[in-house]
Amino acid sequence: MCFDELQKEHLSNKSYLKPGLTLREANTICMDQCRGQCCRGPLILHLEKNEVAEFKEMATYLGIETHISVSHYGAAWVKFSEHIGEHCPMLDPDTSQCLIYNNRPTRCRAFPEKPTPGCPISID
Repeated sequence: MCFDELQKEHLSNKSYLKPGLTLREANTICMDQCRGQCCRGPLILHLEKNEVAEFKEMATYLGIETHISVSHYGAAWVKFSEHIGEHCPMLDPDTSQCLIYNNRPTRCRAFPEKPTPGCPISID
């Protein structure tokens, strides 16, 4: 099964995604309407062990300073409060769009993991 198919299956089985939304519609809403509201505030982004190096590489390529705390097991976390503007370092502060949207971490792809009031792709 290719990655896009896995994403579609994952999103279509998600109980907190608004019923009837396709992957394309959810992505369009996130990129064009929401403008990164789930990427702001005193939140923590969890990175899987296999995502840490790529996240760091993308940050370096984009010239973004990141503060990443790596656990003994290789997984890591990014505390938004440790970054200027208290948002994900990969969120463009001028456009409010994710700079790595097509390569965003699993945690971001899995959003929403619970009902999120005010989120246009989540059930209320």
